[in-house]
Amino acid sequence: MSKEESIVKIRDLRLSYYTRRGVYHALNGVDLDIMRGEVLGVAGESGCGKSTLGLTIMGLLPRNAAIENGEVMVDGFDVVRPLREYFRRSKGKFKPTKNDDVLKKLHKAMMNIRGVKVSMVFQEPMTTLNPVMPVGYQIAEVLLQHNVSLLAKRRLARAKATREDMKAILGYLRGNDMASMMDYIKSRRLEGIEDQVMAYWRRRDLHDLVKEIRILSLCCDAVNPMLRPGLSYAARTNRLPSAPVLRQLVRHELVKEGYRKAAEYLGLLGMPEPEKVVKMYPHELSGGMRQRVVIATAMINNPELVILDEPTSALDVTIQAQILDLLKDLKQETKAAYMFISHDLSLLYQVSDRIAIMYAGKVVEVGPKDSVFKEPKHPYTQMLLEAVPTLEPHELKGIRGEVPDLRNPPKGCMFHPRCPFAMPICREKEPPTVDVGSGHKVACWLYAGGGEKK
Repeated sequence: MSKEESIVKIRDLRLSYYTRRGVYHALNGVDLDIMRGEVLGVAGESGCGKSTLGLTIMGLLPRNAAIENGEVMVDGFDVVRPLREYFRRSKGKFKPTKNDDVLKKLHKAMMNIRGVKVSMVFQEPMTTLNPVMPVGYQIAEVLLQHNVSLLAKRRLARAKATREDMKAILGYLRGNDMASMMDYIKSRRLEGIEDQVMAYWRRRDLHDLVKEIRILSLCCDAVNPMLRPGLSYAARTNRLPSAPVLRQLVRHELVKEGYRKAAEYLGLLGMPEPEKVVKMYPHELSGGMRQRVVIATAMINNPELVILDEPTSALDVTIQAQILDLLKDLKQETKAAYMFISHDLSLLYQVSDRIAIMYAGKVVEVGPKDSVFKEPKHPYTQMLLEAVPTLEPHELKGIRGEVPDLRNPPKGCMFHPRCPFAMPICREKEPPTVDVGSGHKVACWLYAGGGEKK
């Protein structure tokens, strides 16, 4: 598939929260595409709708969230369609209790999308993880929900593989002949062993000799004969057996395999002693270790899009740098797209391919990162960049005023009360989004004709 193909298409998305204090218009006509394989950075002040946009793509909205208009297409599936249709049927009499019923149906429809096509790394790992469950189980649970067949194939492959098989596979790895290795695995019907082999081979913290010893040990791991039919069924159908006793036994075996897979993935993420970590609880881990666990939970099924909601905001500078290096490595090793939400523009410049700037629930500027940072068009983007400290001495300028109260947003362009270039039309009409060249788009009356600011 082409990198230029969109995995997410958002068109005129308008979302409001109905509260006792009034109706908050959180998203006000968002138009945005996320391309396959890219990293899209999303920036803006607190309250501009960044996290709400990410949660909308995931379909994780509270019951008082009303989709007034627009669509969110995730690989061809319109996530907000049932919520939008209910709002239209309500004809101005929106009721959160009825919207909750619609959300429950949406959650069922999203079961095959969340964790498989789209996943999310939430802002605070300590509140994301369950404090009374080992972190290994929490990672394994994602596989048990979506990828039972992988766990079953892994377990059966280790039971079937011989010492000679592993020596042959190791020979292909030494020669960097991955295609021949896969052909050999298929000919020997050892599907599932490649996942375990590559997990060790790609580890950067292990000596080559240790890698080879561990790969050679992936054989002759006998399976209880009573479990073999159930594991074979799970490998074929991606479902657990229906017979209660066999189902429980197979599930127990797959949970152990899930722990093993979790340790392998955490090892790839640079976690020290992952085999011990998977048996630990969240409170026993540092902030950086917890964040790695959350990233593993989101990415272990190789989703096509990962939404990262300020994944480094609660970490110190040293751990933040480690997580950023980790994300750069994951970008190179996987074909997933990333939506990186952050307040920190300098951080986004390091990790992103494109940048989207949000203000008061709307994308006011989007484009390639060099274009947005070196030639910002929207006055809000210009003022944000002027407030970023740099090594070169320059006067730091704050943005005057405050984000508008979205219960009663200003008419026209919402930025006009704070904009030094505001014109009469800015107070009357919402500006269209225009392309100023090379995919750089801006929603501002200064460029409404497609030309440069005068």
